[in-house]
Order: sequence, then C-alpha cells, then structure tokens
Amino acid sequence: MSEFAKAKGISRGRAYELVRAGVLPAHILADGSIILDDAAALWEPRKARPLSQAMAWKLLQALDGARGEGLRDSERARIRGHLAAVQQAESPARELAAKVARRSQLREFEAHVEDVRDLRADERLQISGVGAPGSGMNAGDVVEGYVDPAKVDAVVADYLLKERRGGNVRLRVGRVPVVGNAALAADLADWGRARELREAERILNELFER
Repeated sequence: MSEFAKAKGISRGRAYELVRAGVLPAHILADGSIILDDAAALWEPRKARPLSQAMAWKLLQALDGARGEGLRDSERARIRGHLAAVQQAESPARELAAKVARRSQLREFEAHVEDVRDLRADERLQISGVGAPGSGMNAGDVVEGYVDPAKVDAVVADYLLKERRGGNVRLRVGRVPVVGNAALAADLADWGRARELREAERILNELFER
C-alpha cells in the first residue's frame, strides 16, 4: 500500500479509505493485510480544478494570514475548505500549486547572464521563486518574478529576452497584489524539483504554524 500511495501521490490513510469504499479493487486477508488487484494500478487521483485568478489570490492571501475582509460568506467557506485541503494533502506544496495555477501566466525567457542582475533589481519586477528573500535558495543566473501585463513587453525589449522554455528568466504576467510567502511557496513548487519542493513545504509549514 505504501508503494501504491507514493506512486499516486496520496497518503497511506487515503489509500486505505479507497479500499474500504470499494474504489480500489483489493483482497483483504484474514490477518488484515491488503493486496491490491492489478486493476488498481489504473486508478488515478482526481486532479484539483484550478481556482479562478481572483480566488487563487484570495487563497494565497488567506494563507499569509489575511482576515478575508470583503469576502462573501460563500467565498469565506470555500477558502476554508481549500485551506484544509492544502494542509491535509500528502504534499501541501503540490496541492497549493495545482489550486492556484491560474494566478498568473508563466512565460519563460533566456537572458544574458550579465543582464540577470539588472533585471533582478528592476522595479517593474516583483521578485519571487528561486532567489527571492525567504526562498532558502541562491538565484545564480536565474531570475523569477511577477510583471504587470502593461509592462511585460517593455521589460522583454529592454533586456533583449528571447522566449524559450526552460530559460533562466521566469516572468509571471498578471496584475497581482503584493507577493507574499504563500505565492513564493507556490512558485517554488511549480518547478517540480526536489529542492524547490522541499523549500516550498518548509514555507507552508511555517505558515500553518502561525
């Protein structure tokens, strides 16, 4: 069960719940051991549907400790539900990143190494992700942050950025409020790599403990 749960990105407890509910075909032995049928390998967890951009930022603000002033009762209830789902997930960082995937449009570029320092200091960029304060990671020649849609073309032109998947510049295009620790965690989790995920989980754990 442990290997199955790890492969599917769920907890062992969740896997046992699915067996008890009859969702996963399995044989339960006299000693209580569970042997999954081969057909169980075909089951896939239902992916979280991304929130709208507005709700994504409200969830991130709630994680950062905002009181939710101005929210309707229905929105406040939804936010509480999403917060609980993130906290109870096997990987809170992955769960959060999936829920807030629509918070901005991610565009990737290649920049000359000598331009990266200037770009990182550009006031049009709200730094986040790798290299941001609190990320626990050195930026190196990578720069990542949020840019207003009305300014992104000028930024691209000023630094002669060439759009390329996997480049060393990651611009998240969107009109966003101040980028807090929750957004930082989501940005790190988007990389999908072990070290970034570890730092994202650390940040979220610190937020949950507040």
